[in-house]
Amino acid sequence: MLNTHFHFHSPVKAHFGSGSRSLLPELMKSYARIGIISGKSSLDTTGMRSFLKKELHDKELSFFCAIEPNPSIATVVQGGNFINDQSCQAIVAVGGGSALDAAKAIAALCTNRDDFHQLIKQNVFPEQPLPVVAIPTTCGTGSEMNHYAIITDTAHRDKLNFSAENTFPSHALLDPELLRSLSKNLILATACDALTHALEGFISKRANPFSDTLALHAMERLIATLTSRQAPEADDSLASFLYASSLAGAVILHTGTTLLHSLGYYLTNHKNIHHGTANVILLPYFLKMLSAHNVAKHEHIASLFDRYDLRLDSIITALGCPSCLQDIVPDDELETMVAYAIANKNALSTPFPVEKRDVLDILSHPV
Repeated sequence: MLNTHFHFHSPVKAHFGSGSRSLLPELMKSYARIGIISGKSSLDTTGMRSFLKKELHDKELSFFCAIEPNPSIATVVQGGNFINDQSCQAIVAVGGGSALDAAKAIAALCTNRDDFHQLIKQNVFPEQPLPVVAIPTTCGTGSEMNHYAIITDTAHRDKLNFSAENTFPSHALLDPELLRSLSKNLILATACDALTHALEGFISKRANPFSDTLALHAMERLIATLTSRQAPEADDSLASFLYASSLAGAVILHTGTTLLHSLGYYLTNHKNIHHGTANVILLPYFLKMLSAHNVAKHEHIASLFDRYDLRLDSIITALGCPSCLQDIVPDDELETMVAYAIANKNALSTPFPVEKRDVLDILSHPV
């Protein structure tokens, strides 16, 4: 450790616990006009619409509830124009990763009126974005804990991401009660997203002792909860998933993700498979890559899986998806998928040489 050097920083003030949404009025006391960013149903299924209207009754609220899964540039620009036209001073984001990512982008767009596509490419927003309070209603992305946002370029079927230093949420309200309306499938899918965040953060080239500690704790908590006899939708399970997801979100703030996520983006963009589900379908193949390249930390991951008897095939079956990649991506398309993934900057953090031929060889055979 003597010669080890690393930095760890997270400016997000996280508030965890049942009912933590009640802290929102205090956080919003300095603002008169507040923009609410959400998907089409989250506010109603969670009861947050009535909560916001009641608890922020003395504020002027402007609702933009048009965020789709994998939010597009067009939606973000529309949201930025709307929030700007309403002269909002702060943003409250309620929903899953799509809503939280979109809110970060909209907050940046409100104060930076240049070409949005160019701003993302430069990964710099000269003007301070509007403050964002993130309230997650799923337990997977961990977006509330970091400055990452992924926006979809629908014209080119590509993912654009940014992580500017001023796009962190100011606060995150982690209230497990808001997850009660989730279906079992969505709980599993988002928990698998969190698991891959923790796992990839653990083996990332950019990992450090601090991130490893969080990643291992998050992985073990997620695996223990996924294999528990307690139903995934039980309150204790939801709290555990949300807690671990937020830890994993803090991990990837410093480590990024790897080739696994890059491959998963292809399944999401080209096969319309939920992001977390895509990742868990590919996870057995990725673990095989780690083993083939003798990645030192692979043994630690394998021992965790064995200790809790985590069966990825059972989870994939429960999600209603084929466990064999060949049933999703034809052989003649695999090369396109691998080229797409290798070109994604996430692949740069992979702890082994990412060679097209080697990746193709493993993806071409069932695991």
